[in-house]
Amino acid sequence: PGARRLPGQRAAAKKAQAKLRGAAMANLRVALLLLVGLSCVAGLLPGAAPARGAAAGQQRAGSVTMAGAAALAKKTTVLEGVKENMDGSALMFCVRSEGLRVNELNDLRMKLPEGVRLQCVKNTLVNIAAKDFEQFNAEGLDGLLHYSNYWFFATEAGMRDSIKVWKTFTEESGRKESGEIVGGIFDAQVLDGKGVEAVSKLPTKQELMGKTALLLKALPTKLARSLNEAGAVRIARGLEQARGQKMVRAVKAASEKLP
Repeated sequence: PGARRLPGQRAAAKKAQAKLRGAAMANLRVALLLLVGLSCVAGLLPGAAPARGAAAGQQRAGSVTMAGAAALAKKTTVLEGVKENMDGSALMFCVRSEGLRVNELNDLRMKLPEGVRLQCVKNTLVNIAAKDFEQFNAEGLDGLLHYSNYWFFATEAGMRDSIKVWKTFTEESGRKESGEIVGGIFDAQVLDGKGVEAVSKLPTKQELMGKTALLLKALPTKLARSLNEAGAVRIARGLEQARGQKMVRAVKAASEKLP
């Protein structure tokens, strides 16, 4: 120590230091590779990373569940609305929804008679709702449940006018052929378009009651007239018979007086 190093010794010392630095760098690279490898392995093994994946999966599942619940609630609300329209209706009939515009439908709704409702309903919901109503729980309903339809729900008093409003609408909008009534249900019977129109022309209960009341009111007058006429006939017949009998007695009495 303290002695000056020779040139050869200094060169050897530099080489040794260079080797040490190279070894250190090599060890550092190995350590980094080990860290990367361990990170990859940790991603494949059950641990913190899978737990995060599970949490994300649970979050996605929760979102799907909430979306499903919201869709179910919406369908339930629509179904209750359909049942409300069926309740109190005597006739329901459908037309194809293709080509019908929102503004036209709004105008059409404004012209419908009081108590008549127009609604676009999915076929499955119509099928479910109809089972709860005796007048619409018809065999063969499936035959009407094709494509997308608008359904009219008409009270007995509004049946005739609802058909008239629809036919007028199709004629004015140039849809006379495409807007034909597909079919409907009345008194638990499935009808075609012509059947729906025929049913709409039947007299309502109110009309029948009115006609019956008029007939009953007119009955006593007609009965009295008939009785009067019958009495007059009987009286005339009696007088005729009486005159005939008197004539017979007079002829008999005259013949007895002859010699």
